[in-house]
Amino acid sequence: MKIQQLQMLNALSETGTLLGAAEHLHRTQAAVSMALKKLEDEVGFPLFDREGYRLKLTAYGEQFLRQAREVLRQQQRLQSLTQQLRDGAEPVLRISYDHTCAPASLFEAMRAMQTRYPTTDLLLNGEAQLRSLRAIREGEADLALTPWLPVFRQHGDFETKLVRPFELLVTISPALVAKYGLPTQRRDLLDIPMLMPQNQDVGINLDRMIRMPGQQRIRVNDSIAQRELLVAGMGWGIVPGDIIGDELARGDLIRIDIPDFINQVHLEVHLVRSAERIAGPAAQIIWDYF
Repeated sequence: MKIQQLQMLNALSETGTLLGAAEHLHRTQAAVSMALKKLEDEVGFPLFDREGYRLKLTAYGEQFLRQAREVLRQQQRLQSLTQQLRDGAEPVLRISYDHTCAPASLFEAMRAMQTRYPTTDLLLNGEAQLRSLRAIREGEADLALTPWLPVFRQHGDFETKLVRPFELLVTISPALVAKYGLPTQRRDLLDIPMLMPQNQDVGINLDRMIRMPGQQRIRVNDSIAQRELLVAGMGWGIVPGDIIGDELARGDLIRIDIPDFINQVHLEVHLVRSAERIAGPAAQIIWDYF
């Protein structure tokens, strides 16, 4: 059984005549008729009822055609994959993102990539702190979404594109506001525990930056745990805006605005790739989006 026979069967079912199928397949009517007879001899049962003017599938023929069409769809996908691989498209595109950066900013670019290269699998991997850059440097990821400082170039040969500003917000839960009032000055925070990352690893020393001696600190090693502790009212914290947008919108957290409290932070979120490796076409679509 050959693909050409299944294509002929599909054309016959759609046109209903030997002449129509022959014109569609650019073959002679006699050749289509002979191919149909050969296929029916091979499967061992009639595929069409020939009594009327138009060919009509038998019950067996309808069931056979459903499976034949699935084979044709798979064959088309295989042809598409073959062409994409021949053109250099990646079978898998690996994207790493820092936990402090919401990956949603990549979604539209990813949709564009999927439209152009539907057989390229996407592998997204969230990393703590700046391990995303290490994944790029070591060839374990093709693209990374991460906070960026120019000093990071000393850790590898990177190319980057600006995605958006990286914003650190001071936040507190409504329960703590009810207990202590809404802080408006630095000293208002002294009696409330501070939630902070164990290692921010983005070129920021929060202890040195805020200089609030004597205050109790709760240190966590990832932003997700910090967010959950904030919502639970375990303390106030300085946290990336990307990971608490929904909580702020729902009122689960309240933003604290204290003049000149964290204005020393000037970071950006960048898309990063290695300058030493040639990007595949799927990765290039996402790169060009920005």
